[in-house]
Amino acid sequence: MQKIKTNLSALFLFGCALLLAGCASLSTSISQFEQGNYIASVKSTIVYLDDKYKKAGYDDSDERNGIRERFRIIESSYESTIRSVGDRDYDKKIAAYSALLEIRTLLASRSYYAKYTDLPDRYTERGLRENLAGQYYLKASVAAAAKDNRQAAIGFAAAADTFQQYGLYKDAAKLADKYKFAADNQDAGEFYRQGQDLVARNQQRSRALYRDASQAFYNAYTVYRDHGAYKDAQTLADKYRTMGTVVLQVSSNEPNSDITRSVLALFDLGFTRFQYQSGGTADLGMYLNTSYLYYPPKVRQYVEAVSENVDVKNQDGTTSVRTYRFNRRVMVEENSMQITLDLSVTRVPNLDLRYNEVAESHRTTISYYGDVPGNGRYGYRTEGYLMGRDQLWQAAQAQLINRLNSDNRIRMIQDDIRNF
Repeated sequence: MQKIKTNLSALFLFGCALLLAGCASLSTSISQFEQGNYIASVKSTIVYLDDKYKKAGYDDSDERNGIRERFRIIESSYESTIRSVGDRDYDKKIAAYSALLEIRTLLASRSYYAKYTDLPDRYTERGLRENLAGQYYLKASVAAAAKDNRQAAIGFAAAADTFQQYGLYKDAAKLADKYKFAADNQDAGEFYRQGQDLVARNQQRSRALYRDASQAFYNAYTVYRDHGAYKDAQTLADKYRTMGTVVLQVSSNEPNSDITRSVLALFDLGFTRFQYQSGGTADLGMYLNTSYLYYPPKVRQYVEAVSENVDVKNQDGTTSVRTYRFNRRVMVEENSMQITLDLSVTRVPNLDLRYNEVAESHRTTISYYGDVPGNGRYGYRTEGYLMGRDQLWQAAQAQLINRLNSDNRIRMIQDDIRNF
């Protein structure tokens, strides 16, 4: 019987949760409507109605008029915008037609829509798409007349895409290709000239300016890529990327260590190259020396005299105090690992940095002997944890890497390399 009651309670609570969720959805749609967030309001209303119409015999008599009126106001708002704005106010008309199309799409697939609106009957999807495409086309035509090739290409492409499922919209697709080529060719030319100008101005052979030139030529190559190669933009991008590379001559007593890799990662800026053998031309020198010093466990022991007064019941029922006198033995074990990193960077100007990081561990063992009270308070126990050599090395290394990552002097070196 108890199990049946529990199940009934669970079902009741689940039903209440569903009811509250549905009410919240409708309440949300009303709030969104009042805030002027009309599309969101329609979506929330549909979520609510979809859930309600899953139940047989749903009676919407208490809600139908309110939903119908909100839908009417929303639709009228967009229709009024289309009628009232100026002929050249394309953006507002595009927004209004887009909203009506989205609402129609949401409602038309619902069998219950006729109870709340006749929007899907008053507008066909094709008609809305044709009107929307027309506004995109007109906006693009104005942009083309103003020699704004990029906006013309975007507008004509939008017109073509909007009406695509019904076929071609006038010559929108053809014009989109035409003006996209013109815009890409214009932008590529501007990027290319920018790269040429940066190279011409770089009398000091600045690596940073070469990288900027490389990026400009690469932009010219990228923006024109749909139409093929733009002059020698790709070749020049590669050439000046190489000329913009900063070469660091690296010397390390542990070239394959995690610490060396972590240091070099800080200076792998996307345009740096590390050179490990001497003899080649380098822009900067970087020297790393790492040393380790392990301090094995040291043990300290001491003994303390301890006493405690404990109430004891006598055989005659009286209580007396017994003094326990005993000893506490404390053994402390300590070990540590020290990592020292010397980092020198030349021509930044020269900068010598030293980092010392120490990782330590401690373990304390406490025991008692002698006349120890039997109340359980004075057992054997340990506090802390004594790490092994490898664990301490990992801990000290992690500390060092964290410190390197947060050191403003490292960021200063990075900035100097960027400006090299």
